[in-house]
Amino acid sequence: MSIFGSKIGSLDFDFWLRWFMTRHLYNILLTLFLISSAPYFFLRGAVQKPFRKELVQRMGFFPNLSGERPLWIHAASVGEVFCSIPLIKRIKKDFPRSVMIMTTMTRTGHEAARTRVREADAVLFFPIDHPLTIRRAIAAIHPGLLLIAETELWPNLLRYCGEKGIPIALFNGRISRRSFRRYLFFKFFFKRCLEPISAFLMQTEEDRNRIIQIGASPEKTRVTGNLKFDQTVPPPTQEGLTQTAKSLGLRGNERILVAGSTHAGEEEILLSLFKELRKIVPHLVLLLAPRHLERLAEVERLLERESVPWRKKTSLAMESNRSGGGKNGVPSVILLDTMGELMSLYRLGALVFIGGSLVPVGGHNPLEPLLFKKSVLFGPHMFNFLEVSQGLIEAGGAVQVAGSQDLFSQLKRLLLDQKAAEETGEKGFRFLQRHRGATERVFEEIRPFLIRIEEGK
Repeated sequence: MSIFGSKIGSLDFDFWLRWFMTRHLYNILLTLFLISSAPYFFLRGAVQKPFRKELVQRMGFFPNLSGERPLWIHAASVGEVFCSIPLIKRIKKDFPRSVMIMTTMTRTGHEAARTRVREADAVLFFPIDHPLTIRRAIAAIHPGLLLIAETELWPNLLRYCGEKGIPIALFNGRISRRSFRRYLFFKFFFKRCLEPISAFLMQTEEDRNRIIQIGASPEKTRVTGNLKFDQTVPPPTQEGLTQTAKSLGLRGNERILVAGSTHAGEEEILLSLFKELRKIVPHLVLLLAPRHLERLAEVERLLERESVPWRKKTSLAMESNRSGGGKNGVPSVILLDTMGELMSLYRLGALVFIGGSLVPVGGHNPLEPLLFKKSVLFGPHMFNFLEVSQGLIEAGGAVQVAGSQDLFSQLKRLLLDQKAAEETGEKGFRFLQRHRGATERVFEEIRPFLIRIEEGK
């Protein structure tokens, strides 16, 4: 018995030692990064005023914030910001006096939150996850509840909120296959990081199982569904559609193939297929939207090599504003070189291809085009949205292709058979409607925390 107890004690000691060393190594590396980057940060801040404002907030220096014990909602980027909107509106409905502070990691997310989340009393950049900056930020915000969209597990943020007794809820939680492997490798570290979290509100049963394997308490985990099913968009007006088409230089007789969130290796395939499809559907236009804007130069070089007429979306819009319409004809390919517009442009598509799925990236959100009843296609690599993509396929609301030749065949079929394309889009929309309700489920889980804040407890 004593030998067994000694063994357990040794295992516990090893666990705590590894956690202690990893935590301090994480903070040491962050400190070294900040020290080595300081000259660059200060030089750039001196030249660029917007970056200076961002840098101040990244260091945890926030402006005076109104209200006591606000809700701190952290949404890393554009996707997380948009999926948070239904929940934010639901909270405001029952708790209209609640004060909301939103933080984002990216500039595009910051801009989306600033323009789309009217309920937020302040939109700030998320501070660097260093003990000094995080403690400063927590003291400035003094939150009554921290809501984290999807899976942003920042160790110091979680630790210091836990020490201050601030409840934390992870909502719309998702653990991708790739992230799961990394979390498991460092389970001894993340198991401790997860302890302060009060509620893990996960999208699917698989996500719930994964967060438990990483170290979350099963009693704290719930499957509440995917908030992205609850996203809404204003119904399109004919005037709005006409204005959008005009800004792209379109004349009205084009068929638009939208390729959203594409990655390296996919644009070559799409352009090759597109040139063949144009021989069958002469008025076909490809709206190409790379996932990462830093790849624009790379995609532009590819377009030049492929010798297809193309224009940037911003160039077409400026030309339209100057002359009241395009003057150089409709380009074969429109390169989307802005962030935050892809969802609204889906409404122009005859067909929509979801990027990151022909190459093993894991795919991207296939739900947004369904809001407009669009026929959606994606490749074999949809493991980041496995449950959603499988459900769509079973419902007949999307088409999964095995590779480039299969993609060509399916695009050709749906372009030539408009009724089949419309039926696929309609089935996808009905699938979307059937799976709504995550907002209400998440709200009911966090309601007790909101009540305590309102009562001043």
